[in-house]
Amino acid sequence: MTSPSTVDGVVVVPGGTGNVGEGIVRAFLQAGATVVVPSRSKDRLAELAGHVGPELATRLHGIVGAHGTFAEADELAEQIQAEHGRIDHVVPSIGGWWMGKALWQTSEAEWQQFFVETTTAHAAVARAFVPRLEPAGSYTLISGFSAQKPYPSAGIVSMSGAALLMMREVLSAELNGQRRVNDLILGPIINRSRPHGSPDWLTADQVGQAAVLIATNPTIHDEHITLDNRADFNQLQRRVPAGVTRSPQ
Repeated sequence: MTSPSTVDGVVVVPGGTGNVGEGIVRAFLQAGATVVVPSRSKDRLAELAGHVGPELATRLHGIVGAHGTFAEADELAEQIQAEHGRIDHVVPSIGGWWMGKALWQTSEAEWQQFFVETTTAHAAVARAFVPRLEPAGSYTLISGFSAQKPYPSAGIVSMSGAALLMMREVLSAELNGQRRVNDLILGPIINRSRPHGSPDWLTADQVGQAAVLIATNPTIHDEHITLDNRADFNQLQRRVPAGVTRSPQ
């Protein structure tokens, strides 16, 4: 698939080595961007380069480093800005799915891992990167459907997702139009680890194409954008400004 539009500049994808993050990274590379992916694991960065292929990997820059605390995220953002001269778009795809217990059965360790650590990492990344965005830049938070729809036995993930959606709304209110901040709320996704699913489910690469559309469309700002299925994706594609070529479906 070709990318829906061209992206100039530097795109940072925290969580880019994950199953959904990989699709986001690939889409921005296909669109012509320089993509920076931080990870604690050098091996996972090497695996990501292999997944996107040698041609696209020439514009993929992996950084071995963490972003789970305020200090780590600040150091990371400062390093990226110093090395690349600018930060145009940030697409955090941090965290993952968890389920298995009712809220009253949840252990303190599980609460710490899936709520506290995930929301702290998102807050740290937003705090570090939003002030460093270029004036025409964008910040697109990736979240899941459970942030809006309570999912039994996955309460920690639902609560974390809901907190992050409010974080995005607060950022939008505080920025007051100075930067574009949106969130992309996903349904089930077909990806490398889950290669099969309903024909109506999106693929990780389509999530990436959606993220590119949001980053490159200046009319999309301060929005909750829900992609439960392919119909939602097609509707988003119809928002592409005149003169921009859509990707084939």
